[in-house]
Amino acid sequence: MSQDKDIRRANLDAANSKAEPGTPVNLLEIGPVLVLEKNYTELEVVDALYAMQEKKVIELLDGNRMRVL
Repeated sequence: MSQDKDIRRANLDAANSKAEPGTPVNLLEIGPVLVLEKNYTELEVVDALYAMQEKKVIELLDGNRMRVL
């Protein structure tokens, strides 16, 4: 699996571990998991979030939240 797919999967897995798909998740709850535990950079996480939003996999929301679609 490519690095891009890995970070996207890690984002989704982290979000889904906090809430059911469709339920908003605070990015501050999943960011530390990705950066500190999975060793991704903040830039990699943000780039993956924007790419997933563009592909309609997630929706970025006000209040530093996201929703898995």
